[in-house]
Amino acid sequence: MKLKYRIVLFVFLALILPGLVFAQTFGFGNFFKMEDIRSIILDDFENNQNNWKVSASRFIAEGYPQIKFNIEGAPIALKTVYSEDEKPSKYVMGVKAAFTRKGYNSIWIYPEKEIVIPGKLKKLDLWVWGANYYYTLEVHLKDYTGVVHRLPLGSLHFIGWRNLSVTIPSNIPQGIKYLPMEKPLSLVRFVIRTSPNERVDSYVVYFDHLKILTDLYRERFDGDILADRTKQIWSSGKGE
Repeated sequence: MKLKYRIVLFVFLALILPGLVFAQTFGFGNFFKMEDIRSIILDDFENNQNNWKVSASRFIAEGYPQIKFNIEGAPIALKTVYSEDEKPSKYVMGVKAAFTRKGYNSIWIYPEKEIVIPGKLKKLDLWVWGANYYYTLEVHLKDYTGVVHRLPLGSLHFIGWRNLSVTIPSNIPQGIKYLPMEKPLSLVRFVIRTSPNERVDSYVVYFDHLKILTDLYRERFDGDILADRTKQIWSSGKGE
């Protein structure tokens, strides 16, 4: 019987140990980090709280681009994301543009001040009303070093409302090993780019329900209040 148990133990170790070594070597344990994933609406476009603006590239037609708010016509699908106590989305933001020639034209839609995104951003999405043009949409996010990352949200070649999203690549820095560790991203702008063969004489697009999926977990430690307040403490530039 003892020999039998030894054989079973040997087989067990032979199967388990390589996996443990692999996990130790390649950081498999990182998958077990604590997270606090939250869904947060950055802008529902109900009251233009971020004072959105619009501009365009050099061949924009006279009188364009235009931006409008308080436009009724929110996606029907959004009615299912609100609870009975919440007021459902009613208004959307609209942008209209026209160019004098075809080519690689661009439309920039941006908040008056960059929107600082709380936590470690995992995913960003918003609802877009497409008019079936061969245009594309991308979002620009700035990291703590000042580098702006261009992430594609997808083609605008569809009709009506559609939810467009992008998962944030892991190579975009959102933290450092020194305190304070958190280095949140900022939303700089959305950019619409025209296909060089698509018509550009008149174009309308609408936006609604800009939302993020973010990790708000923070490891607590003795003295974490100083990490939170360090920037505020030293902002005066004078010692006391």
